[in-house]
Amino acid sequence: MKRFDLSKLRIWPRLVLSFTVLLLFSLLLAGLSLYRLNELSNNFTEEMGQLNLDRETIDEIRDSSEDAARKLPVLLGASPEERESVYAEINDANHNLDRVLTRLSGGPTTAEQLHAIEGVRAGLASYRELVKATIRLIETGENKKALHLLGGKTEATLVDLTRAIRDLSAASQIAAIERAKVVRDEIQQDRVSVGILCVVIFSIGCTLAWLVTRSIVVPLARTEQGARRIATGDYAFRIDAGGAAELGRLASAMNVMAQAVAEREDSLFKMSNLDVLTELPLRNQFIVQSHALLARLVKAKRVAVVICMDVDRLKNVNNILGFEAGDALICGTAQRLRELFNSDACVGRLAGGTFIATVGIDNAAGAELVAERVQRELNTKLVWEHQPLDLSVSIGMALFPAHAMDMDLLLRRAEHAMFESKRQRLHATLYSAKLEESRLDHLSLLSDLQEAIANNHLKQFLQPKISPFDRTMHGAEALVRWHHPVRGWLSPAEFIPFAENTGRIRQVTQWMLEHAVQTLADWQQKGLNCSVAVNVSTLDLQDPMLPARVNHLLKKFNVAPSMLQLELTESGLMAGGDDPIRVMHGLNEIGVKLAIDDFGTGQSSLAYLQLLPVHELKIDRSFVDGVNRDARRQDLLKSIVDLGHSLGLTVTAEGVENEAELEVLKAVGCDLVQGYHIAKPMSSDALAHWMEGVAKSPAPQADDYACL
Repeated sequence: MKRFDLSKLRIWPRLVLSFTVLLLFSLLLAGLSLYRLNELSNNFTEEMGQLNLDRETIDEIRDSSEDAARKLPVLLGASPEERESVYAEINDANHNLDRVLTRLSGGPTTAEQLHAIEGVRAGLASYRELVKATIRLIETGENKKALHLLGGKTEATLVDLTRAIRDLSAASQIAAIERAKVVRDEIQQDRVSVGILCVVIFSIGCTLAWLVTRSIVVPLARTEQGARRIATGDYAFRIDAGGAAELGRLASAMNVMAQAVAEREDSLFKMSNLDVLTELPLRNQFIVQSHALLARLVKAKRVAVVICMDVDRLKNVNNILGFEAGDALICGTAQRLRELFNSDACVGRLAGGTFIATVGIDNAAGAELVAERVQRELNTKLVWEHQPLDLSVSIGMALFPAHAMDMDLLLRRAEHAMFESKRQRLHATLYSAKLEESRLDHLSLLSDLQEAIANNHLKQFLQPKISPFDRTMHGAEALVRWHHPVRGWLSPAEFIPFAENTGRIRQVTQWMLEHAVQTLADWQQKGLNCSVAVNVSTLDLQDPMLPARVNHLLKKFNVAPSMLQLELTESGLMAGGDDPIRVMHGLNEIGVKLAIDDFGTGQSSLAYLQLLPVHELKIDRSFVDGVNRDARRQDLLKSIVDLGHSLGLTVTAEGVENEAELEVLKAVGCDLVQGYHIAKPMSSDALAHWMEGVAKSPAPQADDYACL
């Protein structure tokens, strides 16, 4: 037989069932109590009625016998007519005694009562016989005998009858007491029974309440415990969904919630700790994994190297082929790093094309071997949509525990070493204290540079550009110099690359533009028709507001736009994507002249040059240095000059150091030249003095003429 499970019922049927059972038991108890109370009441009423009846019966017997006895003396002196009425009264008394005795014999009697009734009946019989005998004597006129009989035996018999009646009364009282005791015992028994029933019903009620409560509380407690476990992060735990429908649904809902929270937590964990593109750990998760790895390496008495790797030319790939190609390059790098390192390493991604790895090694010398492995595996080609992608990385390394014990500090120092590799175009750089000093020096320099721009500590120097044919000056290139209040004169090589890396170059460019336009305004007032060229960086060309700012300066100082020339490096144009071209067209529209600086060192094609709104090509000094000693280089130089002329551009040569180089440039048809042989960069005042002299003479050697 299948066992009935209360917990399978819903909560409200359980409560209804339990309260119904308790109510039925209570009604049953009340019904039984009322029934027994009614029964006892009836019995008590009957007993009391019987007791009263017996008492009345006994009183009637006594009264009737005494009445008959009182009538007898009347007969002695009564006339015959009077005796007839007395006889009638005696007969009535006797009939009443018979009726009373019959009624008394018909009620519930005890043995003592029966015995007493028999005694009364016998006494009555004897009394009646004596009465009859007395009446016969009176009828025969024997009054003396009758009187004697009446005063003797009849009186004694009446006394016996009275005694028998008294015995009957006593027996009736004893019987009544016995019946009262029985009733009292029944009441006590009923009280005990009712008490037992109350205890039983109370026990049943408690048991039922316990079962119902347990069937609700236990699943609720189980659900609460499960909720607490889920709240602590144990999302894999599942609550038993058994029990009532409501509690089962609640447990199921909690399980669904736990699963949803687990999925959301997993998603949030991946979003915050794993890179979406490569699924490699991000910085924080990488540090956590690296700490665990370092703990194992310390136990094994090994060391580790933290490597920071940055994919080279990723920006070029994004600009030329699109971000999908760049993502393919990043994913390819991540896959090769996974294949490269074993369990004694962990790999992550910082941002962009920067990857990080912590690798266990036996000693410090193993760091170089790891770097060589990385370069060998990563410096290859990847193919994306049939397009080959060159993959190479710049590496920075820091050693544990030599360079730091803290993983976060190790990672930062590996990054500094990687930046140094980028700056010096090295394959790999190991962190050293000198790098930290250089970094701190750069940070100090960054703050000083901002202050120098604000306080006008920068200086503008001008280097003339002349025609090699008539030695007349056609313009000048504006160059920035920095006179540091503590370090003295700083070479542009010391702060310009730094300014470009930190984004401060835009402020430097704005400062240069303002001073160059002011110089042009001064020259216009003096009637000097020469241009001034200002170098702009790749960051400047990516600023869409550059044309508006230049136009504002030209209008502010009332300078003709054609007098201002902006020089752009060829490599910067190639690395800048489409934004520089749009900015260049904007500058061209306002009338500013544009020149490509360091031409020949980049990778621009003739088709690319045709798209640019430029007016001048500046040949890099590497093509000019010693060109007079090499005929093949002279032919190459002539080809470049002819290329520029074919595009309708003015061609300028940089870095002219001697007269022989100048003669070659003149022979190949170069339009303008500049260099130390012509004049060193100098201040505006020195340039004015130089222009007053003979242009063919060497530049003055005063301090403010010096090229720093």
